[in-house]
Formats: sequence, C-alpha cells, structure tokens
Amino acid sequence: MSAPDRRVQPKNVVYATLSAGSAGLLLIVVVLIKQVLGNDVFGAFSCALSLATIGEALMDFGIHQVTIRSIARDRESARRIFQNTLGLKAMPGVIMFVVLGAVAFVCWPDTDLRLTCLLMLVGAGLRSYLLTIRGVLLGLERFGDESLVVIGDRVVLLVAVGLALFSGAGLVGLGLAFVGARVLTVAGGFALTHRQVGLPQPAFEMDLWRELQVNALPMGAFLIVLNVYNYVDTILLGTMRDVGEAGRYSAAYKIYEGVTYAPAILASVLTPRLSHLWTVDRVAHARLVRQGLGVTTLLAIALGLVVWIGAPWGLVLAFGSDARASVSTLRILDGGLVFVFAIWLLHATAISVFEQRLLLTTTVIGVAANTALNLWLIPRFGREGSAWATVLGEALTLILLVGGLRGVLRKAADGARRA
Repeated sequence: MSAPDRRVQPKNVVYATLSAGSAGLLLIVVVLIKQVLGNDVFGAFSCALSLATIGEALMDFGIHQVTIRSIARDRESARRIFQNTLGLKAMPGVIMFVVLGAVAFVCWPDTDLRLTCLLMLVGAGLRSYLLTIRGVLLGLERFGDESLVVIGDRVVLLVAVGLALFSGAGLVGLGLAFVGARVLTVAGGFALTHRQVGLPQPAFEMDLWRELQVNALPMGAFLIVLNVYNYVDTILLGTMRDVGEAGRYSAAYKIYEGVTYAPAILASVLTPRLSHLWTVDRVAHARLVRQGLGVTTLLAIALGLVVWIGAPWGLVLAFGSDARASVSTLRILDGGLVFVFAIWLLHATAISVFEQRLLLTTTVIGVAANTALNLWLIPRFGREGSAWATVLGEALTLILLVGGLRGVLRKAADGARRA
C-alpha cells in the first residue's frame, strides 16, 4: 500500500457528504412505512428499530472506531485487523441477540412486535459486519469506496422495504425486508473490501483480540450508553404510553436525527486526520479542533433556523397531516442542535487523543440524567417531555466534554510549544 497523502482532501469531504446525505434514503423508508401502514404500526416499528440500534452497538462494542484509528496509524495492519474482527464479533452478536430478544418479550406482549424485534436484531448483527467493512475503508481513507458501501446499503434497503410494502407486508414483513437487504449489502461490501484486504475469512489471533478488546472497551461502553441515550425515549414512550405516542415522537425525532448527519460529515473526515495530527503535530491538532467547533456552531445555528421555520411544512410533507401534532416536539429538539453539533466534533477529538474514558463518563452521566428526566416528564408531558429530556441531557454532556477535553488539549499545546 502506498503512503497516504496526509492533507485533508476536498474529495473526501464530498464522499463523506454523499454518505451522510444518503440518510435521506432512510428518511424515505421511514416515510413510506408511516404513510402506508399508519402511525400505530410505525410506532411499533420504531420501538423495534430503536432496540436493534442499541443491539448493534452492543455487538460492535467500539471495534469500528478502534479499527479506523488503528489502520489510520498503520495501514499495513488493515488485513490482519479486518480478519480478526470478523471472528471477534461472533460471540458478542449471539449475546446481543439473546439479551435484547428477552427485553423485547418483557416489554411488549404483541406477538408480531416481538417477532419483528428478533428479525431487526438479526439485521443489526449483519449491519455490525457492515460497520467492520466501513471501518477498514475509512482507516485506509478510501472514502469513495466507503461512500459506495453506505449508499448501496440504503438503496437496497429502500428497494426491499418498498417491495415489501407494495406486496402488502405488515410489521413482520418489514423485519424480513431489513434482514434480506442487509444480507445483500454485507455480501457486496465483502466483495468490495476484497480489493483492499483480501478474503473475508475470520482469524483467531488471541493476542490481537485482547489488544482490540482492551482498546475498544471504553469506546464500546461509551457507544452502548450513547445509543441507549439516543433511543431510550422511543422505547420508554412505547412502554409508558403507547406505540402511537412513540410513533408521533419518532416522526419529529427522525427529522432531527437527519439534520444531525451534517456534523457527522465533518466528524467522519476529521477523526482519522485528528488521530494522525495528535501523533505528529499537536499544535495543528488543536487548531483543527477550534476550526471544527467554529464551523459546527455556525452550521447548527443556520440549520436550526431552517428547522424551526419549516417544521410544520416538513412534518406534514413527510409524514402526513396527522404529523402536525409533532411540530412542538420537533421545535423543542431543534433547540438542542447547537449542543449536539459541537458534541459530534468533540467526540472525534476525544477519540483522537485516547480519551475514551472521558467519553464514557460524560455519556453515562448524560444517559442517567436523560433517563431520569424521561421517567419524570413522560407521564406529565408525553413526547414533549421526552424532547426536553433529550435537549437537557445534550447540554449537560457538552458541558462535561468541554471541561474534560480543555485541560488535555491545553497541556498538549503547552508541551508542543516548549518542545
């Protein structure tokens, strides 16, 4: 493998933008489900999808981020890390399926919802292997190939769901469509990655497994807590209220979540770049962090205004006239964009400076606060209470991250200047 060009390439930003922008295809999937099957089925599906998203983090357990960072530092390790990760993820995948499958049976008595949860958990396991493929490509800074994998996954998913809905499938049929789509995209991803790192055959080097697990443990715990933080609202609404209320909240949250893909573009490009700069030029690292925070803040303000003004029109256009009831929920969530945009950039920064424990600590505190606020506010205010819990939790997380990283970066910059 040739030596990488260590400058931030504009084409990488373009590819990352295409990958993040393809989330619009996921929004189309959600809109189709809501429009064709109605709010109650959409709410039930949102609960299953939220559980599966948490399950994906349980199976991956931070390996994706460690893969990016490790390969970005040593490209020659790509094949070895890729093949060992395939074997390493098998057991966590089984544990994830069993544990969260049991959670589904405890939370919801409906047979179709339970079965859909199990199917979505299978899909989450397959998507975790797709994350492995993406991690290798991002570590190698093959942003074009990674973009192809992401967009291909979402196009196939859209087609599969569209065919399922066209054929009259219900909730369980949606789960089957997700599993079928992910089988195809993982197979395609392995074929594409073969050009970079060889055959997708599992390897079992125990020393490397232990190294990966030790490095990934803080990050994995952080990501699990982060996913609980992002999706506990929907699960709690679906159990403490009903799936209809969960569906109305999800309509607002999906638009809010789509907007937050904007800072994900910067984070995906800057994570390998910041990881490299932390090794070779810490003054430049600090400068890039400041520039990134400035860009994300301006972007959050601009997009926040667009969302606030366009909330009624956007919700009705996407989810139908009954989604007008979710306008106030979306506007509450919109107030948290300035926090979550900065958090994305600070997450990339923390990963680059090996502060996974800070990420874990701040997110544990954030999810504890968010869950407590949900338990208090949902019985009183329903989905608006969940939205306020999300915003307040994000504000607290940002304060903790800034406080924790400030000292680390200042100390590094002082040491670099003295040197």
